[in-house]
Amino acid sequence: MEIENRTIALLIDSDNISKQYLKILIDEVSKYGNITYKRIYGDFTTPKLASWRPLLLEFAVEPIQQYLLVKKNNKESFNITDSAMIIDAMDILYTGKVDCICLATSDSDFTKLAMRYRNQNFVVIGAGEKKTPQAFRAACHRFILMDALLAETKQQENEEKQKRAKNKPAKEEKPKAEQKAEEAEDGNVPTPLHKIIEISKSIISEGADADGWMLMSNFVSELYREENSFNPKLYGYRNSKPTSFFKSLKVGGKPVFTLEKKNSVDKIRIASQ
Repeated sequence: MEIENRTIALLIDSDNISKQYLKILIDEVSKYGNITYKRIYGDFTTPKLASWRPLLLEFAVEPIQQYLLVKKNNKESFNITDSAMIIDAMDILYTGKVDCICLATSDSDFTKLAMRYRNQNFVVIGAGEKKTPQAFRAACHRFILMDALLAETKQQENEEKQKRAKNKPAKEEKPKAEQKAEEAEDGNVPTPLHKIIEISKSIISEGADADGWMLMSNFVSELYREENSFNPKLYGYRNSKPTSFFKSLKVGGKPVFTLEKKNSVDKIRIASQ
């Protein structure tokens, strides 16, 4: 499924999402279209969430206050926050003003909500940490691994600082994807690079025309269907477009795939070895 130029509702569960992810979250979701709803749910009178306030102003996120008055075993119950988010999501669904929703949470309780949106033919984007249960991930068309993206972003920033400290000019970007597949077993990457390559080759082998070429759009759709958390940024790329990623992907210094524009249409094939 092509996901672009969407009208998006972004709903954030502050009980399960850290403020350190907010910029990354908005940047990633904005790739898919225009975010018209930006709401975050929680009790912002608590010390834990009070620190969110400056960021909410900076990114124009609307806080939906929910007082956590219910306690069980001397612990605050977060169900009231989840309920408010779900009720708002259903109201938004029936307004018909958006065609895509992003649920930012690592909580599997929102799995049914994601499936409800899919049943109405809406695009569903999930965003959470690696600990997010597979059930919720599978219910989304795309899943943004925020902790992995944050770790990759920090690593790139540290590398740039080291270069500047040594007074060396910034070199042309050399993504990690140019390393050998066996060396791409990064703990922050959910799917190792060699696995992405295997999946991609399988997709092309099964879906290519007789000449070995496959429409890039069809290839990308199949790839995201099998790996909905795939993101070139997780492998050292600043450009998150799959076309750029696969075009420059090398293993052992050799291209893995060949991309060309044929009759004004992008196509991909497995490179000749």
